[in-house]
Amino acid sequence: MKSIQRRTKIAGVVGVVFVAAAVLWWAVAVPKLVKYPTDLDASPHYAGTFTVYVDPATTAPLATPLDLPLTVDRHIQAVGAQSGANRVVVDETITQHAGSLVNTTQHNVYVMDRSTLQNVADPRAYAFDPANVVDRSGAYRLNLPFDTSTTSTYTIYKNEIAGTYVMRGDLTEPTTHEAGLDLQRFQTSVVDAPLSPAYLKELGKSVSLPSSLTLDQLKPQLKTMGVDVDALLAAMTPYLTPDDLATLTQIAARPIGLQYLLSFGGNVAVEPTTGAEVDVAVTESIGARPVMPDLPALQTILTHYPNVPEAAAAGQALAKLGTAPPVKLFSYHYQQTPASVADIAHQVSSMRNQVRLAKVYVPIGLSIVALLCFGFAAATFLLHRRVPLDVRHEPHALEHIPERERV
Repeated sequence: MKSIQRRTKIAGVVGVVFVAAAVLWWAVAVPKLVKYPTDLDASPHYAGTFTVYVDPATTAPLATPLDLPLTVDRHIQAVGAQSGANRVVVDETITQHAGSLVNTTQHNVYVMDRSTLQNVADPRAYAFDPANVVDRSGAYRLNLPFDTSTTSTYTIYKNEIAGTYVMRGDLTEPTTHEAGLDLQRFQTSVVDAPLSPAYLKELGKSVSLPSSLTLDQLKPQLKTMGVDVDALLAAMTPYLTPDDLATLTQIAARPIGLQYLLSFGGNVAVEPTTGAEVDVAVTESIGARPVMPDLPALQTILTHYPNVPEAAAAGQALAKLGTAPPVKLFSYHYQQTPASVADIAHQVSSMRNQVRLAKVYVPIGLSIVALLCFGFAAATFLLHRRVPLDVRHEPHALEHIPERERV
């Protein structure tokens, strides 16, 4: 009987040890093991269309937009030598090609918290140029957090606007199955966000984007907004006072500044365990809106000639100029190719298995062993209690009990 009691105690103690091991695994091992890898090396590929709406030489609107095939290649690589236990440095290179108009290479560096996967403030993080250090802290980029959910919203940093936007679950199609993975779909949409100076400088390497235009250069764009400058001047000239004519002449001589704006939208399919992006589709457009400090003075002059229909029409159009949609310069749409989706899915599947091993399989295994130990201890304890008292103290007495009663 003492041996049974000893085995019962040992089994109970072992069960407690495995319970403690499971708790310690969750509290200590999982945070140390479930982190963004420092050896990541991925190269997603995208294809789509680049559309031009203005003449690159004159900036005049094209009668028919020009469509060019577009290819986008990204290389995302963790820099292990610069990373540590808590932070990872990730290098991103983006190459774009569209006919003879676009041939660009962008370079960005991110510094992320390996556990939360949020970007952190770090002097090594930059966009487009090492001199352009950016603070992306608190926002995500390249990867959403572990255990991503479509019921949550995520703040994403975008280099082109030097700011953030919100990504939320796709209500129309929240889930999808691609390349053997169950994925969650997210979407976003931003309208008329000003481009950052650093991105304007980057675009200037391949596309001419002047900071200002003369009134003559801007006439075609203003006409699309409802202001026909030539027709307006022809109609007003016979009635202009010397003072108004002098003011208009001064206004026409000054350059008109341009504000460049980015509108974009897209969707991404994310593997929820790792938060990794598997399939991405993006649509973006860049437009320009004139910035006219002299607009109030010009509108005042137009009110002097209410009997001139062209002046009244121009006044109404100019009143809407500040909120009118920008003149679209170019846009592009691209989506990850099926072959690239399959390649990224293969890498993400391996990462998911490692995360699940640490967060699910090992704790469950330890818990099962603990339950088995407790089960064995309980079974031996109950068996010991069911043996008659005299048998416990005199084991040989069992031989005198009829077999039926023993059972």
